[in-house]
Amino acid sequence: MNKIYISHKQVHATPMTRLEYNQYRSWDLPSDEDGDDDGYLVEYLDSGTPNHPRHKGYISWSPKKQFDDGYTELVTVTEVTNVNT
Repeated sequence: MNKIYISHKQVHATPMTRLEYNQYRSWDLPSDEDGDDDGYLVEYLDSGTPNHPRHKGYISWSPKKQFDDGYTELVTVTEVTNVNT
């Protein structure tokens, strides 16, 4: 039986298409992938060895739907206070 997991990672996310991510990494887009797919460059803040010289954490790309379904934006107390004033 497969185990079920829930994520608890804190990440930075930058909107970026699949093609833009591949270009950022200096990779060719595989012929069977759609470069227009919306998504995010995701930088993991609390795990992984950095894999790009411009980032302190491990980066990868995530399709928009999967990212949006799996992550919730972290709102700070300062942001909440500023909204209510």
